[in-house]
Amino acid sequence: MTAIRSNFLSKVIMAFALVVAATGTLTAQAQEYKETFNSAMEAARAKDFSGAVDLFSQAVDQAKAEGDAEVERKSRELIAKIEYTVGSSLLNAERFDEAIAHFDNGISFYPSYSKNYLARASALKKQDKLDEAIPAFVQAISVANAESDTKTARSAEEAIRGYYVFQASSALSRNGNRASTSDADEALANLEEMQQYIEPDADAYYYMAEARKIKGQFQQAIELANKALEMHRGSLTDKAKIYYCLGEAQMSLGNNNEAKSAFRNAAYGPYKNSAEHFIETLGTE
Repeated sequence: MTAIRSNFLSKVIMAFALVVAATGTLTAQAQEYKETFNSAMEAARAKDFSGAVDLFSQAVDQAKAEGDAEVERKSRELIAKIEYTVGSSLLNAERFDEAIAHFDNGISFYPSYSKNYLARASALKKQDKLDEAIPAFVQAISVANAESDTKTARSAEEAIRGYYVFQASSALSRNGNRASTSDADEALANLEEMQQYIEPDADAYYYMAEARKIKGQFQQAIELANKALEMHRGSLTDKAKIYYCLGEAQMSLGNNNEAKSAFRNAAYGPYKNSAEHFIETLGTE
């Protein structure tokens, strides 16, 4: 287990311990289920996570039988967080099935803890089980949004987007600079499927523009490239490639002035020489 994840769980346990100390709810003289809860806390502090989960599970059943919803909820939440910590360590060790079993157990006890959904989806993705991973990421987004966990929701969205953008990029680049219309169709199909789940970003719009340009749909390429530029927040090299695509589409439509303007903005990094060549070729305004 990494130090970061261990520290995360230690802070969680300490927070619950402070609540208990402040309220005096779980005293040594309390009922059996409260003693079980305290024993589970001690096991968790000692990093006996398997024992802690077993004891918290007992506390869940006992507290439920006694009608103590607060102790039941605390026990369920701590199980979820322990299982996330243990599962994440197994995920880092590439023991995917074991990791998923821990995430699943955490979800079964406390379904509103969104990090378990995200981690479970990540494990499925690393196993190349995309038919399961993509819906799992979508579920992670839904749960995270319901819990106002914007960080987890954003991570799940980026995972979905990253997969489909990579597929589109691979389709367009597999033949070098000689991408075919079938390559473009494959790229567009991936990006259209992506939009069933999340909105495009600048990269997605750029690859849509490239695909439309390859298919000879230059006006659509221009519109998509402009959307990419509006959303772009990345490097100058990435911005240059969008401008380069825009310049090629404008040039193909005979819009020389607009093409030169785009190529001037594309004259950076690996696009510099080609962009300057087109500026020269297009002549003076």
